[in-house]
Amino acid sequence: MPNVNLELPQILLLGVACTLIVLIAVWGFHLLTADNQVSAELETTTKKKPEEIFILHRVTELIGLPFRGTTVKLLGDGMMRKIRGRIDTAGRPEGLTAERYAQRKAGEIVLYGGLMLLFVLSGQTFFGIIMLLGAVLTDLDLYSRRQKRMDQIQRQLPDFLDVLAVTVGAGLSFRQAIERVSASMPGVLAEEFRLVLQQMDLGTPRKEAFEQLRVRNRNDSLGKFVTAIQQAEELGAPLSQALMEISLDMRRDDAQYMRRLAQKINPRVTLVSTATLLPGLMLLLGGSMFFGLDIDWSTITGGM
Repeated sequence: MPNVNLELPQILLLGVACTLIVLIAVWGFHLLTADNQVSAELETTTKKKPEEIFILHRVTELIGLPFRGTTVKLLGDGMMRKIRGRIDTAGRPEGLTAERYAQRKAGEIVLYGGLMLLFVLSGQTFFGIIMLLGAVLTDLDLYSRRQKRMDQIQRQLPDFLDVLAVTVGAGLSFRQAIERVSASMPGVLAEEFRLVLQQMDLGTPRKEAFEQLRVRNRNDSLGKFVTAIQQAEELGAPLSQALMEISLDMRRDDAQYMRRLAQKINPRVTLVSTATLLPGLMLLLGGSMFFGLDIDWSTITGGM
């Protein structure tokens, strides 16, 4: 075997790289497979338990703390507004704010950029590229959470509107009906409507509060609901009848959404099936042909 002599700095760098690769891989697997669990009971008077911060995010926030103010200034007001919108769309995970995002992003650039530079200077370009990918860890987390949140809202909206229409038809006002349904059907959508009610309690006009709901979630079905509610309010149409019609439209949209998801899953299933079955099939065919031929092994091995 060839002798491979590694100096102590190279061994340390290799160990750090392997550790970070494993942590990033575990976190990526968690993002792909973990589902947000909804508890069966929800007490509106108690505060929600704060979400635990991932260890790599804690490290990068600690490293980026001295650069927080500078990073916020460099990003500017316009970019900070866009960052707030992305965080709100993802459900404000881990209590994240735009300022903490800037702090974490600065820490990611310093940490992973420094590791990349060390690996490149030591001739380990491949590991340097892998380290550079860590600089987008927070963005990947927000994107994954946003997609899961949009899927949850899409699934919950038709049932939520059905119950809301029945509650309004029973004689409750629209505001009271939202409070009742949000308390009886906990989930992502109920949290968003409770936030709308809180904004209205603080003096925000109802139209503006629902418009912020639309912007905050960016879901097509939810946007149609907000538009229909505003139109029904402006035209003076019966709210219960409008809600029933909206609910039917949402169920059609939900069916189309599920069909689109199924169409996206089909190529993945085909790829996994091909990658799993093809090697075994090739071995089976190759082995059958190999053992099915009448080969004189003595002529190949020289009589051994």
